[in-house]
Amino acid sequence: MIRYALKVTPLIFIVAFLGFSLIRTQVFGKYKKKSNRRRERLLLLFATYALWLAFFLLVNNRLLESWGVPLGVDTESSDWQLNLIPFNTIRLFIQHGTPSSIFLNIWGNVLIGIPLGFLTPVLFEKMKKPLPLFLTYGLIFIAIESVQYHIGRSADIDDWLLNMGGIALGYFLSKHQELFHPKRYRR
Repeated sequence: MIRYALKVTPLIFIVAFLGFSLIRTQVFGKYKKKSNRRRERLLLLFATYALWLAFFLLVNNRLLESWGVPLGVDTESSDWQLNLIPFNTIRLFIQHGTPSSIFLNIWGNVLIGIPLGFLTPVLFEKMKKPLPLFLTYGLIFIAIESVQYHIGRSADIDDWLLNMGGIALGYFLSKHQELFHPKRYRR
């Protein structure tokens, strides 16, 4: 997993930086005047993370495994591709998984949502309340699970629940910490 992240992160950062800079200056230049350097850095971080996450979540399992990402499941088996029973996959990983597969598949899904839940309400005024934030990311993660199913990955309600748990944790952290002042970065 670390090798994969090290392999793709520099490329994604460069693409995100160039794309973000071009879009931010050419398309949304008039809004940039209301911003500041810290907010722009956070927006770049958000865009880079979103692009990295999209790349990771929308790549076929066989390709991930060929890059050395251990998935902890038999990707040739068709019975793992769809799970609509809440907590079934979590239970199976806890009962039968290795420590690395438990971390990757359970805690990894929670960790995915934390930066999104933290940065989104800080950067976007309309997302500072929990309802729009959770509705938006709930629909986004349902769409991601649907795409994953159609590209040969699994669609799992447990992934969605864990992702949303990460969003909730990130949102909580954005509202209850002392060192970061969200009002400074909002429009």
